[in-house]
Amino acid sequence: MKLLKKYMVLAMSSALSLSAIAAEKEQEEEIIDFYGKLNISIQATEEGDDSFNEMKSNASRVGVKGQYTLDHGLTAIYLLEWQVNVNDDDKDTLTARNQWVGIRGNFGELTVGRSDTALKVSQGKFDLFNDYEGDLKHLFIGENRVSDAITYKSPVFSKLQFLTSYIISDDRDADDPYSVGVFFGDLNLKKDDFFLSIAHDENMPVGFKRTDGTKSTEALANTRITGMYQLGDMRFGAMFVDSEVGSTGKAENGYAVNASYKLGKVLAKVEYQEFAGADSISVGADYKLGKNTKIYAWYTDREGNNYLADDGFTYVLAEEGTYFAIGMEQKF
Repeated sequence: MKLLKKYMVLAMSSALSLSAIAAEKEQEEEIIDFYGKLNISIQATEEGDDSFNEMKSNASRVGVKGQYTLDHGLTAIYLLEWQVNVNDDDKDTLTARNQWVGIRGNFGELTVGRSDTALKVSQGKFDLFNDYEGDLKHLFIGENRVSDAITYKSPVFSKLQFLTSYIISDDRDADDPYSVGVFFGDLNLKKDDFFLSIAHDENMPVGFKRTDGTKSTEALANTRITGMYQLGDMRFGAMFVDSEVGSTGKAENGYAVNASYKLGKVLAKVEYQEFAGADSISVGADYKLGKNTKIYAWYTDREGNNYLADDGFTYVLAEEGTYFAIGMEQKF
């Protein structure tokens, strides 16, 4: 009887051990990454007759992303990201950014939810003043993050990749927007020293502000060509854009060029942008304090851009102003 009890204890111990190993293995197949960054600056702003100082949050964010191994060589993937507005007096300081769920396999990736369009993604790491007053979005049209998007990303074939998004429109009378892009090289300039892309948005709804305070939404067609090249510690970039209003056929184009140079822990950078007769120039420098920490300073001088449309309204495409900021960014 004692021998039987001993065997039963051994059997139960083995079963529990196997269960623990199986649970540990299953847990290893799930990867969860909590991440974010805080980017806070003190900014001196001059717009028209107004001159003031302000604290800026510069698209600080927090998010969680992960993947879970499935059967048949598939992987479930997901991402939930929010912008954190630490300079906002309102208690509701979170704003939705990319938020989607999808499947990854040998065929590529398929996701549904809120995501950047292929045209927005196509710039890669081109914008040296992203999230600041020198951000491309202040003059260029087409920096869209859309909800109700079905997005497909192909595998990389000989450095070539295809990305497309189809957006389900809330307007039953409007054609559904879509965005397509073709990329060649490495958009992060880590594996390759070059990156080229061409992308196009069609029927993409864009909101415009009028000088009288009212707003209007137009469906636009946008095309963007981007190139970057890295030569040692030097990096150069160029971009061409074309935007056309679907209802009127009115088109405007522009371009941007930039360069950066890394000297030890310092990254010096300059960027020039022109669109529809208005331009912007930004200069700045970042100093690395650690792998995920930097301090920085930059200056931007931007022309205003008002447009008198056929409907008789004047639209504000860009605010005129000069801006200077010093700040710190901490990633985690």
